[in-house]
Amino acid sequence: MRNGLRRSLDAAVVATCVLLVGNLSTSAQSSSLGSSASAGAVMSLDQDTGLFGYERGPVAVEELSVEHRDGVVVRDITYTGPGATPVRAYLVEPETGGRHAAILFLHWFEPPNPKSSRLEFLDNAVTLAQHGVVGLLPDLTFPWNADPVGDRSDLDRVVAQTIQARRGLDLLTGRTDIDRKRIAVVGHDYGGMYGLLVSALDRSRVTYTVAINVDATFSNWFAHFWLGLSGEDTVRYEKLLEPTDPIHFVCCGARGGILYQFSEPDFFIPDSTRRTLVSATAEPKTYKLYPGAEHELDDETARHDRISWLLDRLTR
Repeated sequence: MRNGLRRSLDAAVVATCVLLVGNLSTSAQSSSLGSSASAGAVMSLDQDTGLFGYERGPVAVEELSVEHRDGVVVRDITYTGPGATPVRAYLVEPETGGRHAAILFLHWFEPPNPKSSRLEFLDNAVTLAQHGVVGLLPDLTFPWNADPVGDRSDLDRVVAQTIQARRGLDLLTGRTDIDRKRIAVVGHDYGGMYGLLVSALDRSRVTYTVAINVDATFSNWFAHFWLGLSGEDTVRYEKLLEPTDPIHFVCCGARGGILYQFSEPDFFIPDSTRRTLVSATAEPKTYKLYPGAEHELDDETARHDRISWLLDRLTR
């Protein structure tokens, strides 16, 4: 997102969101988020899952190569759901048997950085696998492989990417060696925003979430860093993408809790946006700031906090 890169809701929120955090006022969101999102966008998950609906079924896995590393198996794979395009991923597994916790890792956006890919969390996944946790690290596609263009196709591609991530959960929960009560989603930047959607849409399957330097809306970075929108054009675009805005999902995400990790300051995420997003998030939640760290948050303290938080919950 740095070095001149251009960047940037079916508001799928369970009815209990209103009970958990109350209606988000139009004035509060307008001032804090610079978004047209309003209380009127809060809807029932039961009403709106059609936008994110997809055909579930067995997930086919093709192994391309395998590496053994310090008691861990790292598999280079593709996985494919019914009628879907194959997804390239790493599958990181303990060499020991038994039933395992599992984590779906969703990476950040920063091309041409090589870690703007499934590589970002590979070291984290290896460390966690040494403690008995299976990790799935897919390559994400939007906006990595295509730029937003400012019309309905942007909404469609956000939805398609969300479904692709949900198929990763299908792969994990379809394994007989996975304990379905111990599943987490970890994501950074756009990957973290998709992770917030997945954690709400699949809250029956996701127990814990880690969200790193996430924005409250998809339209913000798209409109500002890619499309250069202003005025009424920005308002129309915000309304178009409103059904996918993470701010509408965080009130009813992972049942066991969420860890937020934010750089401070962060050029891409104003303090007001960060505070509004965290405030809207249901308990239990943990909120950590890393002064002086950049948006990449390639920070040893942050890494230690993240792994410790996950191990505390997934391996106890």
